[in-house]
Amino acid sequence: MRISAKVTAATLIGGTVLLGGNAAMAAGPPSPDETAAAKVAESQATKQWLGRFFVNLDQHQSGKSTTQSVSPAAAAAKAPQLQGDVQRVYSLNPAFVKGTANAPVATFVYMAVGAKSASGQQATVWLTKSGNGWVASNVISGTDEAAFPAMADGGTVFTEPQIRAWYRLKDGRVTGLNDAAKTSVGQGVTVGSYQKLVNLRYGDKLPGSEYQRSGKLGGYSPTTGVSDRAPDRGPAPALMALGAGGAVLAAAGVAVARRRRGSY
Repeated sequence: MRISAKVTAATLIGGTVLLGGNAAMAAGPPSPDETAAAKVAESQATKQWLGRFFVNLDQHQSGKSTTQSVSPAAAAAKAPQLQGDVQRVYSLNPAFVKGTANAPVATFVYMAVGAKSASGQQATVWLTKSGNGWVASNVISGTDEAAFPAMADGGTVFTEPQIRAWYRLKDGRVTGLNDAAKTSVGQGVTVGSYQKLVNLRYGDKLPGSEYQRSGKLGGYSPTTGVSDRAPDRGPAPALMALGAGGAVLAAAGVAVARRRRGSY
């Protein structure tokens, strides 16, 4: 079960960095945005938030209420440490799903960095643009959002959040990085074949569709078309109309975040 703590209930909105069929992030020093986001992640305020989150995670796992306050001493005892570099997170682009000519496969949505507590718990900090700066907008248990983007290997990693799949886009091919993605594309497919695949899955669920208007936010499986995944698989994807990426089902504090799949 993935747990999330969020500053506000605002939905994440995709950024301006786009990925085409053969695009890849060039290796090199961190960009100014990555450097600025990393400073926010390394700040004392973010470390304190992580400490409280890890204490709340203990409370949740032991069946206790997570609404109770966390003492500064308890949070400090978790001694959270960041792991690895800040990573850019990209998500499946609605225009690509629709079949818009020359639409990039994925769009940038937020940055992420992993963290670990002194007792071994793992989490990911999400960092989003706010005005001219960056803010820590969410903390979520697990490390997918930081771990998979680090596997770019000269390409670019993106997520298809509806089925919790992570892919690598490289040399005009889309290959799977986790079980959900490998079930989806097997040994890998061309960008054109992947576009046909996601259009088949979500083409009738785009903004303005009857599916969205009816409020049907049910699940979708890459093999059966049925919501068969256990309800402990992470945050719900944002509706495409509001931007690709992740949206958490809670505002402040800690809450169980269940993924609702099959719709943007």
